[in-house]
Amino acid sequence: MAAQTPYIDLHTHRNYPVKERGILFVKNVALNHSEAITEADCSIGLHPWFIDGNSEHELRLMANELNRAQVLAIGECGLDKNIAIPLSDQKSVFDRQVQLAQTYRKPLIIHCVRAFQETVDSLKSMKFEGAVVFHGYRKNGILAKRLIDEGYYLSIGVHCLNGSQDELLKNIPLAHLFLETDIDVTVEITTLYQYVAQIRSLELEELKEILYQNYRNVFNK
Repeated sequence: MAAQTPYIDLHTHRNYPVKERGILFVKNVALNHSEAITEADCSIGLHPWFIDGNSEHELRLMANELNRAQVLAIGECGLDKNIAIPLSDQKSVFDRQVQLAQTYRKPLIIHCVRAFQETVDSLKSMKFEGAVVFHGYRKNGILAKRLIDEGYYLSIGVHCLNGSQDELLKNIPLAHLFLETDIDVTVEITTLYQYVAQIRSLELEELKEILYQNYRNVFNK
């Protein structure tokens, strides 16, 4: 019997079993928040919330780890205007991670709060050519279109289950969509897929095939 297409949990903090049946996941590891790389597929990054005086050391540590097979991406990294850390300090650390992603040919998983223009400007000024995923996206369709027109992907989390993003989910090009559980350990990724399939009037397997292809495109699988 042919294997079923896996679900993709694009960005998660939960501890899935490494060989979780039927799910491919990317575990988030914040190297500046005392989180360690395990054998699970992961992204590694310096989260803007935890930027401190050790960033140079942490960036060197990141560079040393980027050749490990299970490190699929850099992130989450990005810019956040809702925190006290100066945006200039955040931008310096973010830009260095973009450079590493360019050098090591890794996709970026972006944390962005009220700084979408600044984030896009940085990516453009540095001529970043790899895949970019804005994780935890919960803004409107107008901004979504701008980001997708740049070739970026949007990953949507459990907040969509309250109906607040139905309009976006009805209209987003599926070739630019991912789903994620992020920090929520109470909702299964399968629930998100079922919800979006219903919103789009798709068979569940069809949605799984599309998002699996997105995963293969982003991570060169």
